[in-house]
Amino acid sequence: MRGSDRGEDGGARATGERVRSRARGSAGAVILATLLLAAATVGGVSVAGAASDGASNAIDTTDTGGFETAAVADSDAIRIENALRRVDRPGEYGVRTRVRIPDRVTELRLEIPETARDVTGTGFSRESETTWVWDRETSTPRLSYRMPANRTREDAGPLEGEGEYLFVGTGEWAIVRTPAIGARWRQTGDELRVTRENVVSGEGAASDRMAYLGPYEEHVHEAHGQRFRLIVPESAELSESPAEIHASLEHASGALRIGDRDGTVFVIAAPTSEVGWSVRGLQTGPADMWVRDLEGTDTATNVWVHEYVHTRQGYAEAPSGRWITEASASYYAALLTLERGGVDFESFRRVLERGERDPQASSVLSRPDTWRNAAEYTKGALVTGEIDRRMRLATDGQETTATVLRRLNAREDPIENDDVLGYVREAAGREVRDEAERLTTTEAAPTAWDRRAHDEAFGRLPARIAVSIDDPDAVRATGEYRGRAIDREPATLVPGETLQVRVRVSNVGGTAGEYDLEMRVDGETVATREGELDANESTVESFEHAFAERGDHEVSVAGDRITVSVVEPATPRVRDLTVAPDRVTAGEPIRVSATVENPESVPARGEFALSVNGETAETHEVLLDANETTTVESTVTPTDPGEATIAFGEARATVAVDPAATTAGSGSGGTADDGGGATNDGPTDERTPGFLGVHALVALLLAIALVGARVRGAG
Repeated sequence: MRGSDRGEDGGARATGERVRSRARGSAGAVILATLLLAAATVGGVSVAGAASDGASNAIDTTDTGGFETAAVADSDAIRIENALRRVDRPGEYGVRTRVRIPDRVTELRLEIPETARDVTGTGFSRESETTWVWDRETSTPRLSYRMPANRTREDAGPLEGEGEYLFVGTGEWAIVRTPAIGARWRQTGDELRVTRENVVSGEGAASDRMAYLGPYEEHVHEAHGQRFRLIVPESAELSESPAEIHASLEHASGALRIGDRDGTVFVIAAPTSEVGWSVRGLQTGPADMWVRDLEGTDTATNVWVHEYVHTRQGYAEAPSGRWITEASASYYAALLTLERGGVDFESFRRVLERGERDPQASSVLSRPDTWRNAAEYTKGALVTGEIDRRMRLATDGQETTATVLRRLNAREDPIENDDVLGYVREAAGREVRDEAERLTTTEAAPTAWDRRAHDEAFGRLPARIAVSIDDPDAVRATGEYRGRAIDREPATLVPGETLQVRVRVSNVGGTAGEYDLEMRVDGETVATREGELDANESTVESFEHAFAERGDHEVSVAGDRITVSVVEPATPRVRDLTVAPDRVTAGEPIRVSATVENPESVPARGEFALSVNGETAETHEVLLDANETTTVESTVTPTDPGEATIAFGEARATVAVDPAATTAGSGSGGTADDGGGATNDGPTDERTPGFLGVHALVALLLAIALVGARVRGAG
């Protein structure tokens, strides 16, 4: 008996283009053509093409290739095992493909991608560029080769990124699409099946169609019968916590009832610090996806949910039915996030309103050749929502577009737009079906409904309390140094300062609801706030906590974490010291001005002595915010003549101090000793200077002469 198994390349869903390969009943794997990558069929095997420069970086074939050596071949299956590994050369990754062959196989050929380079074989010989033939003797033959890691595209639609990559290998890490390996064989006895497994040799994680190569952390969450594997590369910087991402995916998993759920959903948080991605997220294979690490969950364009919805779409599309794929993913990403409380109704409505604008509004959804501005996303989401609303009104909420998607997933043949319309009619009647036909086969576009219409069709949204500390001034430091907003990661304080966190609390639901918030420091509750909000009402609650000592702390406010680092204050320094005037008479005041600065990123505290000739006149305590400058002004009065040194901290300035002027008095009736004992007791002539007056005059003249000489000497 002759057998064959096509190695599905899997395609990749990125902004509307995809290849799906999911088993549906007896039809087996379904393969769709993709605009993303050209595919060629070689000898019955689907092989995806990609460019390579052909540079050599051969893979060693002497080890076990990362597989468990104790594995035993399934007697009813040909087991193809790919061990992927990171290589130092950017843009490439290495592969070792090993085959475990049951005894009943008499011939075997492997078909590998035509982009494989430097292929070497053990137990295989080359038949053509892509075909390798088993030697019938080696029990576990294998091939080793290199594959291009980089895949790019240009057109990315409304969920486009800033770069060009869909898959990439940086040399330090890689997100790659696993190689498609096909097999053809001859056997005896009953028909054999083929199983495939992808593993990583070294650090990394792999799934059916996607793999991450490099250091990482894995966060696993189980809900609704699904196991979510969130792979967070070492280079990734998540804008949401793994718990929040899992919560968003869990809600979507439970709320989206459109058919069977895959047992495992493989999710990679794609690093954005080094790579420009052409899309915000991408889904391929049964349930493999990556989403940029900076994507949030509380947005009406929730990419995590958008790509998850794609994992639940198990149908193949004919051209006229292609629109429903991206349309339903965009619509449910917004609706499920609204129902979870991640966004308010107006944010949800704004996403739908994009479909009202031309040129996308005048595109015909059932005709992909008319699509403009990614109409399948924008007008498609609006039309899907309008059909959903009308179905709910017509059936008292019993039937929705989820009913249509569930029936589409059960089909084995590629879906047409007529299939969509037929399922709408079965669920909600001819009138809704006719409106759906008008909206999908003509240029007609509906208008996004308002809140009242939403309540009527979907029911009033329950109370949804949303808490945010994202405002620019939400995290503040207060105290004697400052009272302003500060960075939150980390929030750096000095002992004695108070951390203030302003929390915006909003009720984005449809009915009144209560909230109960708390602030926790290192796991201990230090403050609580509670209240009630009407629908669409919001308020701001403020939490404060003072830190007395140095140390690092984890502060949690309403579940949002802030790292607080309390450090010693910096030491300020005197940048400049000026005095005026620079010459005074003893006893006259001198104005002193000191410029003090703190060039550090934390507040500063310092004590400075203002002194004259080493004697402290005053002491000044200076407190400064980070990167702040201040001026300290005072006066001093030197009393001793000469040169006075004025100091403020370590800064110095000098001032010349002249002696104070003296005034001599004249006597009457006095006596003077001439040194010989003679006296003059007689009257003096008032017009003639007396003896004492002459000496006083001489003394005054001498003093003036000395001052003049000192001035000239100082000059």
